[in-house]
Amino acid sequence: MTVAAHKGGAGKSTLSILLASLFAQARLRVVLIDTDEGQNTAFAWASRRAMIQPAVVTIDSAVRLTDLIDAAQGHGIDFCLIDTPAGYSAMGHAAIEAADLIVIPTKCDAADRWAVRTTVEAAREAGKPFLIVPTDAPPRRLGRECPELRLLRADLVDLAPHLWDGQLTERRGIGQSIAEGRAPSEIDWQGSTSEECRNLWRRIMEALPSGRATAGAP
Repeated sequence: MTVAAHKGGAGKSTLSILLASLFAQARLRVVLIDTDEGQNTAFAWASRRAMIQPAVVTIDSAVRLTDLIDAAQGHGIDFCLIDTPAGYSAMGHAAIEAADLIVIPTKCDAADRWAVRTTVEAAREAGKPFLIVPTDAPPRRLGRECPELRLLRADLVDLAPHLWDGQLTERRGIGQSIAEGRAPSEIDWQGSTSEECRNLWRRIMEALPSGRATAGAP
């Protein structure tokens, strides 16, 4: 699985860490591959952790990415989760080509709404299924989505089957957890962020090609 967005700041590393943590809590063997050598957020997060799962490695070439995925498959790893750099790169292209599913995070502002289609086009060119995930969305009010998220859904109405019907809200709180080397589900399992993450997990497992979604929710 590859987390990709051509625009920076969409939440790729945040989403990669959240998903890798959920895979690990579901007792799946997962490797989070940090290919964003300009930031290496996932690797920095792992260095602050006391727990050894999920495993996080960093690489700096597309060739090494292919070799690592092949080695993981040979050692019984259930999932490789790839965090990609922003923009166009050989690494990003290789990560998309290697994936069974592309997860595309996007914020709700106008620039992100426009940019998400570039990543969608890359997924389609590679013939890969994809899921768009709204991140950093303002909270619901009286059970109603914020205007920014409604605009995102309106702009992407033609992509509605590929757009998650949920949202990730407390990105600032998530960021604080990550800075401490943890994930929200490890701090407050009953919290709203953990519930959002579990709902996203279920949607991702539905989106995976047949034969890959074999695990229950964490």
